[in-house]
Amino acid sequence: MLFKQSQIRTNLLVFALILMLGSVALAEMVKPRKYWADVIGEPHYSTLIPHQFGDWQAIPNGGKAMVNPVQEENLMRLYSETFARSYVNTRTKRIIMLSIAYGRDQSNDTQLHTPEACYPSQGFRVESRTEHTVASKFGPLESVRLMTTMGTRRTEPLTFFVRVGDEVARGSRDRNLARIKMAFKGYRVDGMLFRVSEVTKRDGAYELQDQFISDLLSALSPEGRRRVIGSVGT
Repeated sequence: MLFKQSQIRTNLLVFALILMLGSVALAEMVKPRKYWADVIGEPHYSTLIPHQFGDWQAIPNGGKAMVNPVQEENLMRLYSETFARSYVNTRTKRIIMLSIAYGRDQSNDTQLHTPEACYPSQGFRVESRTEHTVASKFGPLESVRLMTTMGTRRTEPLTFFVRVGDEVARGSRDRNLARIKMAFKGYRVDGMLFRVSEVTKRDGAYELQDQFISDLLSALSPEGRRRVIGSVGT
């Protein structure tokens, strides 16, 4: 009886080892060899995003006071490009801060860091999180709204979304599914984190951010929009 139990345990261990080796082999077989960024062309957001569109005008040196997506030492490892610019609404004089982080390789160890993680690391508190859909005329954008604060000195509501390959995906599960789908097509996906925020306690902050996003997308060419929202609306 003891011999049979020992044999069963040995067989189970061997079976588990075979499964593990098989999983490694399968992962290697479907490991992407090509970069999606090489198909659509690697974007350069500092030139792609216009300085003026609709009622929005860029503020010179307006990106210096923004929260960095990650600590400086990780920027080069995680991102191919980081871009920040502030815009003033010429009618209301309210200021929107735009931040974009782009990585040409969205493998598991080089994923974009979302504000849910990076804002607390910079001393902010996330007061609330709401899943939101930006109703742009080019199609719905699955996004997230956060209300963040730093003590009593700073209140910063923000909206962000993530493009993974040719899709806009809200949560980590959806982003992983987008990566897997592109991996089976032979591509290692790129990714872009798009964030807009305003330092304010006034009402209508999120609505203004939605308007900013819609105005910006309308100002881009179809190719430029694809680098921001993928195939949404096409």
